Amino acid sequence: MAKITITSLSVENLGPFRERQTLDLSTTGARPVVLVKALNGSGKTTLLTALQIGLYGQKALDGLKRAEYEQLLLGLQRKDAVGNAAVEISVTVEVGGVLRQLEVRREWHRKSEGLTEALDIFESGSKDLDFSQTWDEFIGSILPAELVQLFLFDGEKIEALANPERLPALLRQATEVFLGIGGIDALGNDLKALERRAALKNRDSSAEFESVRSSVTEWEAQVQALEEKVQGLTQEQAGARNEAERAQLTLDKFTAEAQRRGLTAYEQAAVIRNAVVAGKERVDSARSTLAEIMSDPVLPVAWLVKQWGQYREAWEQDQHARHSKLLGQEFKKRDQRVIAAISEAAPRAAVEALRKALADDLQAYTKARSTTVPPLQDAPPKEAERQLEDASERLRGELSRLQSAQGALDKAEQRIGQIPAEEQIGEILKSLQDKSKAASLADARLAGITERLEEAQSNLAHTKIRLNAAQERLRTQFRDRSLEAKGLDASGRARRALAIFKDRLLASKAHWLSDMITTEFRNLLRKRNLIAKVVVDPKTYRVFIEDGKHQELPMDRLSAGERQLLAISVLSALIKERKGRFPVVVDTPLARLDQQHRSALIKRFFATVSHQVVVLSTDQEVDGSAYEALKPFTNAEYVLDYDDAAGRTSIHAAQATEPQ
Repeated sequence: MAKITITSLSVENLGPFRERQTLDLSTTGARPVVLVKALNGSGKTTLLTALQIGLYGQKALDGLKRAEYEQLLLGLQRKDAVGNAAVEISVTVEVGGVLRQLEVRREWHRKSEGLTEALDIFESGSKDLDFSQTWDEFIGSILPAELVQLFLFDGEKIEALANPERLPALLRQATEVFLGIGGIDALGNDLKALERRAALKNRDSSAEFESVRSSVTEWEAQVQALEEKVQGLTQEQAGARNEAERAQLTLDKFTAEAQRRGLTAYEQAAVIRNAVVAGKERVDSARSTLAEIMSDPVLPVAWLVKQWGQYREAWEQDQHARHSKLLGQEFKKRDQRVIAAISEAAPRAAVEALRKALADDLQAYTKARSTTVPPLQDAPPKEAERQLEDASERLRGELSRLQSAQGALDKAEQRIGQIPAEEQIGEILKSLQDKSKAASLADARLAGITERLEEAQSNLAHTKIRLNAAQERLRTQFRDRSLEAKGLDASGRARRALAIFKDRLLASKAHWLSDMITTEFRNLLRKRNLIAKVVVDPKTYRVFIEDGKHQELPMDRLSAGERQLLAISVLSALIKERKGRFPVVVDTPLARLDQQHRSALIKRFFATVSHQVVVLSTDQEVDGSAYEALKPFTNAEYVLDYDDAAGRTSIHAAQATEPQ
């Protein structure tokens, strides 16, 4: 970027200057300051104004209308002058290492209807017509006119910059200019113009296209609204689900604790009491049945094991005896049949012998089978044993049933003893009811949100179908117009993106400004512990001060001199952003400052703020220790002498300052 240095300033017929007066403003790197001293009313402010309007014309005076600008010039023009009022500024412009020597001459001609202004640019003594026409753009590229009063400023008025109402706008404007944000605004305006031209072009377009396009826009808006609604309900549903789960978990934990404390027994009291009654009935029934079983006459035999064995043995012997008697009778009948059969055929003696032999044999058999056991008339043992087994089985079953019934009765009676009293369980029941109600309400809320979400999702799906149909119709029936509409939509999105980009760019620069202004202010301020930080709000660019406790320090707590230093700190931060590419001219910079603050301003502002600094001072400002502090940085010193009799000011060089 170009760098500009003012080598001389000539003023003619303007303010207190009648004949042409020239001020040599050349500087060196080690001595960037030119000091101009004068009494009040000798022309310091006129020199400042001459530099401003000489370089920028009306644009230098921000917000000044053409009529007001002419009125200002008419007030500055001398009535006793011969010739026109003029300002001529010689500048050296460095672009890419190439130096150009230029003279900028701005002259005003008085006419009956007002003033006319002529601007001429000379290079190497020759007038450059093209450069004269493009000078405003050229100088604006080095330092925009909106910021010229930040570089060429009145020190007595600079305190007004610390006004909380004015400072945000100034900072924001300066930052926008430095960042080239005007290009973003210009692009946004171009896009708006494009949209307006398209609107005018299609003003007479068919109602059908507008209707379809309007439908698409409407459906898109509805889809967006429904998507936002679905997203919101989804989040709300997740929250409601978490709430319902927490409520249910709380209820479950409390229920488990309540059951441990006897709630289950209390709730089942009637069931437990009925179980006791039923258990007693089952026990009584089992005992009655057991008594009936015990009355079976066969059952006592089960306890007479030895006697029953003897009885079974006697029974068997009795049965054998009976069988032997029957066999003897049958043998006797047989013998009789045998003797009767052989009596006729065999000799008598043989028959008698046979009869005797058979009688002896029968007698011997009968004698061998005889028994002394008395005859038994009861049932057979096997039949009795079957009856005994059946009775025993019935007895064992009934005993088991009685034991089971008695065990159940004992448990029921034990649970009866665990049932708490109603007054003991009342608080638990109330808390349980409250937590159950909370869980039910949470479930109901979740169900309601879920229902609304499902309805919104259904509406969204339906609306998307309608939107797709409208878009398809727009693509097929109005293809050319649709492409144009997309372009316009893209233009709108681009403008919104540019606005967001601009805001974020400004926000990022606000942090840099906060650090820079804080550093500059602390360097100039005598009371270092007064502030901790100067903060520039990223959104509003409001400037406020934080004290050592990080609390906002009201501006009215600062003295007039401290407010002036704050304003100069702001200017210093902004000027240094230009990185020494433009001179700094300050009028009456030290009037309100004490000696210590003057010294800090000289060493940390005048000596460092730019490669060329012109200080316009009263005779009392830069004097004594302040003068000695500035002297090492001063390249030249001038005095404005006002001749009261002649009513004009002359410029004279003061005693030369020896270079170091």
